[in-house]
Amino acid sequence: MVNKTGKMGGDPMERRMIIRGVLFLAGLTALIHAGALRPAFAQQEERSLDTIMDYYDTLVKQGMDGVGNLLKSTKRERSEIEGVWDDLNERFISVFSKIGHFEFDSLLKKEKSESIAKGASEWSNSMTLLIHDLQAVGEVVAWQRQVNRDIAQREFDIEKAPNRLAGYTERLKDDGPRLEAIARDLKNRRLSSEAIQKCLDEVKSVRITAENVSGSIGRTIGYLEEDVTLGKEMDKRIAKILEDWTQMKDRHPNVAPELSDTPLNWVPLAKKHWENLEKAREEFDKVYGPFLEGKIFKDIPVFRDYEYKDLSRPAVSLEVELKTALAAAVQKEKSEAEIRRAIERDEELTRKEMDRLRELRGSVSPEKRRALQLEDARAAGGVARLRELQIVMARHPEGSAEYRKASEEARLIREEKHPEQLAVKKKLRDFEELERKVAEEIRRIHEEHEKRRKSLGMVPGLSR
Repeated sequence: MVNKTGKMGGDPMERRMIIRGVLFLAGLTALIHAGALRPAFAQQEERSLDTIMDYYDTLVKQGMDGVGNLLKSTKRERSEIEGVWDDLNERFISVFSKIGHFEFDSLLKKEKSESIAKGASEWSNSMTLLIHDLQAVGEVVAWQRQVNRDIAQREFDIEKAPNRLAGYTERLKDDGPRLEAIARDLKNRRLSSEAIQKCLDEVKSVRITAENVSGSIGRTIGYLEEDVTLGKEMDKRIAKILEDWTQMKDRHPNVAPELSDTPLNWVPLAKKHWENLEKAREEFDKVYGPFLEGKIFKDIPVFRDYEYKDLSRPAVSLEVELKTALAAAVQKEKSEAEIRRAIERDEELTRKEMDRLRELRGSVSPEKRRALQLEDARAAGGVARLRELQIVMARHPEGSAEYRKASEEARLIREEKHPEQLAVKKKLRDFEELERKVAEEIRRIHEEHEKRRKSLGMVPGLSR
């Protein structure tokens, strides 16, 4: 309501409703004067087959321009490639075939001119076929993303190659000559028993390094082979789509030239990605060729004669030679063949002993003891249960059945005589007995091992 001064008075909510009503009426008046609220038939009279065809020609062309930009992209995320195509397809390219044709078909039925109707029908059929053919863009951009991912992966591998490959050669470059020198000194009988033992420890270290390098190389080769998705040749399906794009003008003669001409311009864009991948592959092959051919140790004595998986073999063989020399010094009455068999037997027994020691120590591990101790502390509810029982006793008279029951349970828990506690105590006693048995067996294994190694002139090979 308006007061005498001309100002709006009354409740604030009422004032807001009046203002909204005034604004709505003003807007409605403006729309009517602009012709925006004309009857439906008036709008239909203004739209014709020609205007609809022009509109969808323009809409599809906008989508195709977006495809051209998308085909230049080097992005590698699905949302940035396939997601963009889905949006272009939904908002521009496929609109006529999904919803636009309904209005078009309605107008076509009402068209009285046969020549106009015929031309419009041919356009509709051609546009529908063009939109269908353009759906292949989805396959191409998905392939394009894979190409770009492979390019990025190969470029990453190329960048890492110097440090990656040098890491392998650096670890063995001094070991090869050293193995040669030890083998030469051993053959020429220049080593004392003490020196042989030192060399044996050194050779064992080399063997472990060589085993680690072999394993790492195997994993790297597998990674290099498996971390790309595409083969050496372009996918035949993609090649066929690109070929079809060169023939779109002949295939769709009844659509606007700016539409049928565009896919031809896409072909070099798609092929450019493949060419970039081929260049990355060439550089990758140049950098990793010697590595993948098993030749990165070609300048390192000893190791250059072995495959990657067998890099530890020269160290293993030299270990046997050194052990044989040690054993021969204390078992002079035995032949070299007998000593070698004894050493081979020792290697086999030592592996079994190491496995058994791991098994024994695992059976009485600190983790298992701590778990039992925790179970013991929590048995029958532990301290938490005692607090609950104290609350129960406080709420009931001393002579009541509830009080007596709670009091008895609390006594059993405090004295560690509750059935659950007794069961855990038995587990602990069994565990302690197992610990004693394990300790005895471990002691016996070490004694037998040390005795056997001493007979061969070698130091023990088991850790305490």
